[in-house]
Amino acid sequence: MQSNNFKPTISIEDVFSLFTIKNQEFKSMELNALLIQYVKMQESKVRPDTINMYLDHLGDMIEFFNAHGVYETKHINQDIIDRYIRYSQNVAHNKNITINKRIGILTAMLRRTAEAGLITQPEYKFQKLKETSAKIETIKPETVKKILAQINSMKLSHQVIIYLLLSTGIRRNELVNIKIQNINFRNKSIYLEFTKSGKPRFCYFAEKLEKLLQELISKNDPKNPYLFQHHDSHIDKMTVSSMLYKLKRDLDIDILSSHKFRHLYATQLLKNGADIFSVKELMGHQRLEITQRYLDFTNEELKQNNFKYNPLKNFE
Repeated sequence: MQSNNFKPTISIEDVFSLFTIKNQEFKSMELNALLIQYVKMQESKVRPDTINMYLDHLGDMIEFFNAHGVYETKHINQDIIDRYIRYSQNVAHNKNITINKRIGILTAMLRRTAEAGLITQPEYKFQKLKETSAKIETIKPETVKKILAQINSMKLSHQVIIYLLLSTGIRRNELVNIKIQNINFRNKSIYLEFTKSGKPRFCYFAEKLEKLLQELISKNDPKNPYLFQHHDSHIDKMTVSSMLYKLKRDLDIDILSSHKFRHLYATQLLKNGADIFSVKELMGHQRLEITQRYLDFTNEELKQNNFKYNPLKNFE
């Protein structure tokens, strides 16, 4: 006769198996620990500047999340994302482009770490906020003339830096990482290995710059591969910024930076008739929409000039 007091037993192995299955169903990590892991995953794939950008943007978001009781990935949901958007817009007064960028970086981190098996990706929906085009300020023509009037009195390396920024529109990091072996005097081109996108491209220089480049190279240490040398490596981007800041102060210039030279280069190309696709490639833009901003700027300027100089004003 079978006993009615029979109780099924569960072994330790069964308990462990159930725990493992449950743990596989949903994995969570503390947010700061996840950020450290994500940085380690990305270090070999992206530039140091990009890593710093991740730390800045994600650090800001994690600080907000922690202040609202969100410490792990399992706590991230639609409500905290919506609250962060409202805070960013109404309290921090961040632009929509900044909010879109930060949530995009957060989403990428959560997706990639989930794909790596570190966490279960939290669920939330985010529709990009409408971005307003930022005003593009460029260096004025009279400012360029003022700089060029003084350029022969500057250090040779500073002359080359200014002519490169003015005539190629390259970024600071691209400029300081130029290697002498990548300068082709026959084609008047420079092969840029180090770029923001990681995709190499060419820039081109004129005859005036050719002579200055040759002179600078002749004075450089032949054992150092870089054009702009500092000890056994190259100058850093802050050296370029400091030089331009001193020039701005000495010549009493309102607007002057490497990025403003870049703006000037793009807008002048478009004003002089260059097609937008060529400008995109020369600027190293990944998306045409970025280059479009410069075209919109030149069109707006044309419109204002029409109103300002319209012949109808002569008859009113």
